[in-house]
Amino acid sequence: MKKFSIGIMFLLFMGVLIGCSSSEEASGEDGGEVKLSLWHPEGDTSEAYKEIIKEFNKEYEGEIEAEMTFIPRGNKYAYEDKVSAGATSNTLPDLLALDGPNVANYADSGIIQPIDGLVENQDDFVDSIIQQGTFEDQLYTVGPTESTVALFYNADMLSEAGIEPPKAGEEAWTWEEFYEAAKQLTDKEKDIYGVNWTLDYGEWIIYFTGPAVWSNGGSFISEDGSAADGYVNGPEAVEALEYLQKFTEEGLVNLQPTPTEFEDGKAAMMLMGSWEWSKLQNYPDTEWGITYYPKSPDGEQVSPSGDWNWGISTSTQHKEEAATLLNYMMNKENVVKISEVENKPAARHSSFEMMEEWEQEPLNVLKDQVLNSAHPRPTTPSYPVLSTKYGQAVQNIFLGGDVQEELDKLAEEVEKDMQRKGQ
Repeated sequence: MKKFSIGIMFLLFMGVLIGCSSSEEASGEDGGEVKLSLWHPEGDTSEAYKEIIKEFNKEYEGEIEAEMTFIPRGNKYAYEDKVSAGATSNTLPDLLALDGPNVANYADSGIIQPIDGLVENQDDFVDSIIQQGTFEDQLYTVGPTESTVALFYNADMLSEAGIEPPKAGEEAWTWEEFYEAAKQLTDKEKDIYGVNWTLDYGEWIIYFTGPAVWSNGGSFISEDGSAADGYVNGPEAVEALEYLQKFTEEGLVNLQPTPTEFEDGKAAMMLMGSWEWSKLQNYPDTEWGITYYPKSPDGEQVSPSGDWNWGISTSTQHKEEAATLLNYMMNKENVVKISEVENKPAARHSSFEMMEEWEQEPLNVLKDQVLNSAHPRPTTPSYPVLSTKYGQAVQNIFLGGDVQEELDKLAEEVEKDMQRKGQ
């Protein structure tokens, strides 16, 4: 009888241990607390995210613990290379940040999963951020901030030249008006250029030149995302790039500018992203202004959109908890925190309402573009090839290359990638 009792007690004890082990495994490690990992590129927003994650862990102590890793960007695509390696080795985090135009590629590759029905107050997000995060009619990502490209200007230099910049979107300069202003403001004897724009092989080129193509009625790919030939090298795109090429051919733009050419008064205007406003605060002795991205003579005023956003990886074992963390990071107060770090437009209407400075000049121009003229970059799994090859083609064009020939070569490269992906 005694041996039997000891046996029963042993089995009951083992049952308790097994039950505890199963419970811990289902809920997470260390007594049921779910561990979540996040990746984000290292940058100006890092401190804001550190504070948000600290507050989240305090609020959800004992239930969920999040740890965010900031990945240095040694080159333009270092972070993306890290994500690709993580997908290959099955070491992706629960949530990962990604640049807006990569949504289609990451979704098509099975790196991120749909989040339909998981985003709280989805209607409060600006249209462009939802468009950016949608692939094949499913929502995959949301982000806290938006971005845009506008025409920054040195107010004193324009005033001295008698040039009055547009104050409303419907009054945006046409291509010809912008070209004439740049010519008037260029002073080659003083080494002053009419306008500054940055050249690099990264995402910037398609981002800042895209509106010229879209405003002219052109596109980079077909509406269904299945073709590039006849679109990225179509007549509307060719005309838009020939227009921009005039600025470099005639010396209205410096092909080898210093990093602070505009800030130092060596360029009267600058086509640059919304983040430029934060940098200009380091130059308080000059009055700066912002006006709208110029438009095609027969087209509408268009501006680019898209920014870093968040998706839930397909590797996570805790989708519900990941969604809880995603919604916490995206609440209207945290959106304001992240937006204020870089003076980026908020991606939620309610957050915009909490930031009075965006109702006033000159930041109201950036807000107006985000809400009323934002245009997403192409949605296609072949976007990484399109963006990289387009950047190279446009650099060649600005250096004097034939526009049609460069865009024809680009179309061929993108078509090849589309065929490889079975699009």
